[in-house]
Amino acid sequence: MCEKPLLKASHIKNNEYNFDKVFEVMKPTFEKSDYVIGNLETISAGNELGYTNHIYSFNTPKQFIRSIKDSGIDMVTTATNHSLDRGIKGLKENLLTLEKYNLENIGTYLNPEERERIFYKEIEGLKIAFLNYTYGTNTHINGEILKEDELFHIGLLKSQDDEINRYELKQNPKSFKGKLSKIFFKIFTLEQWLKFKKVIRKKHNQAYQDNDLSIINEQYLDNIKSDIEKAKSNADFTIVCMHSGGQFHPEPGKFSEYMMKFMDENGVDVVVGNHPHVVQKSDNFINGMVGAYSLGNFSISPSSVYIINEDLPEYSIMLHLYLGKFSKEIEKITFSILKIEESESGNLKVYPITELIKKNKTENERRRVISNTTIIYNRFLNKNIKQLKLKDEFNLR
Repeated sequence: MCEKPLLKASHIKNNEYNFDKVFEVMKPTFEKSDYVIGNLETISAGNELGYTNHIYSFNTPKQFIRSIKDSGIDMVTTATNHSLDRGIKGLKENLLTLEKYNLENIGTYLNPEERERIFYKEIEGLKIAFLNYTYGTNTHINGEILKEDELFHIGLLKSQDDEINRYELKQNPKSFKGKLSKIFFKIFTLEQWLKFKKVIRKKHNQAYQDNDLSIINEQYLDNIKSDIEKAKSNADFTIVCMHSGGQFHPEPGKFSEYMMKFMDENGVDVVVGNHPHVVQKSDNFINGMVGAYSLGNFSISPSSVYIINEDLPEYSIMLHLYLGKFSKEIEKITFSILKIEESESGNLKVYPITELIKKNKTENERRRVISNTTIIYNRFLNKNIKQLKLKDEFNLR
């Protein structure tokens, strides 16, 4: 992610930005891998569509994509709730930006033919299929409603119907409270309101889970099942990157659990989840699938006004898959724990925990990092150890 604090801190002059600092510590780690994948939760569609000026609607300078590519990240997933933050035009411009910097991508598409093609990557003689879907597109915020002949643009887990209903209710509120709220937000921004609540020590945001199973849509499930069948018929491994879940809640909700089970039943090998903005658990499923519900945030500004800090959104998981060239099996899965450090100016730098602990920190700071890392480790593996011995990689299975 690239939010307002990082955007401001990375500005050099005019339309020049540099985001290299975010990734510079991670470059040696990325270089050890054959293929590195990240979830891109912003579009990069050029300044003519307006850079980020809202806490929940993003458009980031193209230099951000350049820094991602230069860091050693090979592919990004683009089906997120922010895919339509600047409409279909922004979605298309973002794909052109990714093409310009030769950054491979899946999840959003320029045309129906692209949507029909499965993305395969051949590495050391292994053929890996990647699929990417999002639960929604923030219609209730951006008002962008896909027509039937536009649905091919984004890999979707379900229809937009519930978001459209929320948007329409927001435009024409029925309750007195809703009408009052509409008037209020014509005068004040949401960001101003959240800042005010923080000042007066009122709860400024609410963690939530995606527990609504009524949004499950058989047509969309059939489309995903068809994609998986096509992928598996031509690949040694099938990996799904799933943008789903509540936000800032350490436990996954019922919809994400349902989708994980669905992926397992249809023969997916690994599911990697994002969106909740905190680390959630990983699991081994009945048919052998490994699923991580949420890896947390690789890059998010902890100073952003809406952030809920209780469940450590500045920590994240980097998942490592070791695939057997001859066995054609997942031979090992490990993970590293990362932490974001934010400077007073708003710049971000991401560290592996083992690198962070080498910095000149006080003993109290070191203890706090080890304690928080232990919490993240326990949550991800559903364990309850007292204090973690820090390592570059921990075994998942």
